[in-house]
Amino acid sequence: MKALYFVAALMALGGCVPREIPNPPKAGGFAIVSDSFAANSAIPAEFTCDGANTQPALRWSHVPAGTKSLALLLRDPDAPSGDFLHWAVTDIPAGAAGLEPGVRPPAPARELQNDAGINGYTGPCPPSGTHRYIFTLYALKTGSFEAGRGALQAALEAGALGKASLTGLYRRKE
Repeated sequence: MKALYFVAALMALGGCVPREIPNPPKAGGFAIVSDSFAANSAIPAEFTCDGANTQPALRWSHVPAGTKSLALLLRDPDAPSGDFLHWAVTDIPAGAAGLEPGVRPPAPARELQNDAGINGYTGPCPPSGTHRYIFTLYALKTGSFEAGRGALQAALEAGALGKASLTGLYRRKE
């Protein structure tokens, strides 16, 4: 009976109960999460072409030992033309713990040209249906990313000590 009262008290408190971490990391595992949306759920419109088109809050934990820098890619594998790169950030300092919504990555990080032709974030904007948007964070052995845009994926895979992914979904209102 005490357990029932406890559950009722927690329900009554509602917003006073600490929010669970969306997509909690595996114990000791390299992980990326967002305070803006839960893993495998809808990305809020404010982070898309239907809103302010700014990147969501991202944070990571358990960066592998020996990491000299981080790189972040945002891809839409469901794009009509095939895999669409929405965002590419390299040279993120290894000590960085995340990115705030709408705030540019910290120096010496560099935003590379995406498939929309801009250096920076281009939010979800699917022409139809629900698309998956995959944020992949790479822990790299080198402090500076030297490869060009064309060799991006291969260079990141070859130089990675680890990688972590977070998937969000978006469907435009019709």
